[in-house]
Amino acid sequence: MEEQNIVEGTSDEIRDPKAVLDALANAKAEAKKFRLEKEALEQQINETSAKVSQVQTKLLNEKINKHLSTLGIQHGEKLSKYLKLDAISLTEDYEISGLDEQIATLKTDFPELFDAKFIVAGKADAGVTAPVSVATTASDLQARLVLRR
Repeated sequence: MEEQNIVEGTSDEIRDPKAVLDALANAKAEAKKFRLEKEALEQQINETSAKVSQVQTKLLNEKINKHLSTLGIQHGEKLSKYLKLDAISLTEDYEISGLDEQIATLKTDFPELFDAKFIVAGKADAGVTAPVSVATTASDLQARLVLRR
């Protein structure tokens, strides 16, 4: 008999509309709380992944510039704009992968950035500070006389 009353008692509680509505309201409140927590966590994940991406890009650029300077390239920023960054990646031990192949092709395209003879040749007259005198022609002299009046 007691088993029958327990079963009947629980079935009466389930059939009570107020209890069902209260349980539904509690479930909705919990669902809303969990949804808001989930959205906050997703936002934090997105912000963190954006920061990680920025740090990885900065680290990759610094590694590229360091590698270019070890090759003897003084102005790596000139060369870095020709690099395809999507083909370059960092390995697990933070080494650069894919850069040497691109540098090999750029050596053929821009030999003046890699060969010391080209670098020095461009600076051969950098020490001259005196203005260069140009011989004046008769037409220049006539133009000066006319313009003075």
